[in-house]
Amino acid sequence: MKNKNSFSIGIVIHDFVFGGSERIAIRLANYWSQHGISVVVFAGSECGEMRDLLSPEIRLVVAAPHISRCKSSMAQVAKNAAQYFRANPVSACFVPGNYHWPVAYELGRLPSRVRPVILTQISSPIYKPGRPAWAQKFFNMKMRFLLRKSDKLVALDSETASEANALFRRHVADVIPLPALCGRLAAPQMPESTNFNILAAGRLTHAKGFDLLIQAFSSVASHYPTATLTICGAGPDHQALLDLVAREGLQGKVLLTGYVTDIRPYLDQTRLFVLSSRREGYGAVILEALAAGRQVITTNCTPAAGDFVRCLNAVHVVPVGDSAALARSMIAVLAHPAPDAQTLAEAVKPFAIDFGGQAYLSLMSAALEKAKAH
Repeated sequence: MKNKNSFSIGIVIHDFVFGGSERIAIRLANYWSQHGISVVVFAGSECGEMRDLLSPEIRLVVAAPHISRCKSSMAQVAKNAAQYFRANPVSACFVPGNYHWPVAYELGRLPSRVRPVILTQISSPIYKPGRPAWAQKFFNMKMRFLLRKSDKLVALDSETASEANALFRRHVADVIPLPALCGRLAAPQMPESTNFNILAAGRLTHAKGFDLLIQAFSSVASHYPTATLTICGAGPDHQALLDLVAREGLQGKVLLTGYVTDIRPYLDQTRLFVLSSRREGYGAVILEALAAGRQVITTNCTPAAGDFVRCLNAVHVVPVGDSAALARSMIAVLAHPAPDAQTLAEAVKPFAIDFGGQAYLSLMSAALEKAKAH
């Protein structure tokens, strides 16, 4: 990109509470900053486990007073962010996912002289299985309303891009694979044949389905007495999950670590990664697991499953909410030798931060040139 020093990017997040979209936004902010781009992150609050992940080189602006999460708080963060960027214009703004879509709406209302180019990510499927027809119609209307002023929509897969283009009746969406992987990753190591350890990770909420996973693991432990289950993450369901572990008689076999900055050390010690979510966005953690050379079992909650399900026995998909199916799949996978770890890691190379970070910069630059031409 020419004149990097004159190009600036704004990113808006609610706070630093652990979430997939926020984590990717922070990773992109750090990458762009490291490559000489001026980056400003506007947040409603500084609270959250991921605060220390943001590079100190990046300008962080926090709403005053701070905005705590509630049903309407993202809309308030969006209004405050628009006010800030009206007074402190940037070249482009990146909206990191569905939860943050009100930001795209508010930025789109700014006067043209200070309005940035707006790139908005579609982080979750447009059409979700089981969503009632009336709810889907409402979602479509909401999406068209909030994103109508975005210069580009960024989908994580071609199917979602096609659905978005059909919804807006024009080519508005491009595909950029989720930049979920750091630039330089350690080479994956093959797990030992006696390793029956299972890993899961995510915020401890009902949506993540860890209750189903613990119930399913009870059957796995009966088949493989040395098997363990580790769940990395923090959240409001922590005590409820501990109570469930006790009721299932799995003390000493199930570990809840709390929040961890990097799950790679845990992946290196495990045989299998499980995503048990009831609902999910793209499921970036699947990419991290494959990059570490680990097989994945996931519920049918994410389009990421479809991207890799045909890849050398790498990803196994089970129905959402079915603990018995989770158990059967874990038992079956552990019964066979692990596939080649390096082959699994090679499959996710397009999801490295170098590829995605540069792809976003190119898209922003092209949109900015188009805006100037008009």
